[in-house]
Amino acid sequence: MPRIPKLPSKVLDLIGLKEKDMKVYTSILQLGTAPLRKIADEASLNRGTTYEALKRLMEHGLVSYVDAKSHRYFTAEDPQKITGLATRREVALQDARSTLKEVVPELQALLGRSKHRPSVRYYEGEGGVREILEDVLKTTEATRDKRFRIYSSEGIRDLIAKAWPGFIKKRIRKRVTVRTISIGKGGQTHGLDERKWLSQDDKAPTYIFIYPGKTAYVSIDERRELFGVIIDDEAVAATQEMIFDAMWKFI
Repeated sequence: MPRIPKLPSKVLDLIGLKEKDMKVYTSILQLGTAPLRKIADEASLNRGTTYEALKRLMEHGLVSYVDAKSHRYFTAEDPQKITGLATRREVALQDARSTLKEVVPELQALLGRSKHRPSVRYYEGEGGVREILEDVLKTTEATRDKRFRIYSSEGIRDLIAKAWPGFIKKRIRKRVTVRTISIGKGGQTHGLDERKWLSQDDKAPTYIFIYPGKTAYVSIDERRELFGVIIDDEAVAATQEMIFDAMWKFI
């Protein structure tokens, strides 16, 4: 008996089929043409489950049938048609992308009409902190000033650097400048940046990024795992920027 191939569940999901559908389909391939009862026995499924699978297979054009006097006989179509399912899904995705290109700008326009739309987004782990850093660069780069501000903490500075080792190089490459107020020992300048020390002795548990219209807070939990939030609110960002600049002058 030839080996029955098995498609991974992820592939089946992408083409709109279930594992039981393929079990029924391969059973019909082996049987040739057969009625529901015989297909269910071959697939080791009950008749109700087999019938539901047959309906999906017929919808996808993988199974056809003929009615006899006492039974309906099902026949499997050429397996090459399974490839066609993937092709149709690709075409549908391309159509969806084209539609989204038209709709998303309209949705963004609606978002822009709101004068006050504060939001808070939460992130976890190194991957989440990298998303925060990417947002800092992307948002700042799009402004005329191209500058953001940081309260840098000795306690988690190395952990944040580990989340995205190439952050500083990319910042410099994009000509984005930064002013940093350090809390605790360590820290240095790398280019297009200035740094002052608020204290060499104290440690702060949180890193704070102040950038156009937003503030981001990054800290660690009791397991020393990174987490952070972005507050998207111009009033909060403006207040933090004002406090930072006042402090910068007097350090």
